[in-house]
Amino acid sequence: MTDMSGKICVVTGSTDGIGLETAKTLASKGAKIIIHGRNADKGARALAAINALSPKEPVEFIKADFASLADVRAMAEQLNIMLPRIDVLINNAGASSTAQLSQSKDGHELTFAVNHLAPFLLTHLVLDKLKAAPSARVVNVSSVGHKMAPFDINDLMTEKAKPVHAYFRAKFANILFSNQLARRLSDDGISSNALHPGTVKSNFGHEAKQTALFYKLATPFLVKQGAATLIYLASSPEVEGATGGYYFKCKLKAPAKETDDVNLAELLWQKSEALVGL
Repeated sequence: MTDMSGKICVVTGSTDGIGLETAKTLASKGAKIIIHGRNADKGARALAAINALSPKEPVEFIKADFASLADVRAMAEQLNIMLPRIDVLINNAGASSTAQLSQSKDGHELTFAVNHLAPFLLTHLVLDKLKAAPSARVVNVSSVGHKMAPFDINDLMTEKAKPVHAYFRAKFANILFSNQLARRLSDDGISSNALHPGTVKSNFGHEAKQTALFYKLATPFLVKQGAATLIYLASSPEVEGATGGYYFKCKLKAPAKETDDVNLAELLWQKSEALVGL
């Protein structure tokens, strides 16, 4: 097992699911863990679950709603005050599409705001702490769903497409951002990689009792499987220095070809800066 003693890891969206599983595993490897979520009660339960493993380092919880850029800024401020550096930043927090579009507290399409704008802003605001680490890693959770709808740089708020496309576009944006971050930080000793965690949970077919029972029984296995690639990218010496990749099942995979478009990535970067007020 890779020793993570002395490493400081921030895991967003880590009060349940693959985020919590990732935080627990990294803590068991000796890392200091900062978990994040928008619900204080779930945060307390997550802290208890990790502390039950008797981690070497104290675990901390930060409450922040990623539907609010003000909350993201407040979280970044807390991290910048409390931490000397960040060795691993895992951008895991996210939201799925809904039948109807809704807005974030800042007036942006909610799914895009939570999945892309929030981690985009957080990463920027803690960049000095990443640069303070000898060899920092940024891990960005995307999805194979990024291939399921065309990405439209001129319709980031999904006003001209089906609501479900908001999620697919946000996951596409995750890879564009991850790749462009890798390019921009290539001389700073910071790697940036994206991943598809796999089938973690599903709402499809829950009308069928057999399918609902399957997911209920399979969820613990699916969560562990889904967290495996996050843990791999955060801790494995095999990917030390590797950057700009897209991974699934701990293997380098080929994402949609358009995610390698440097001009598109730069345009998204500029639009994202404007949307978050950087």
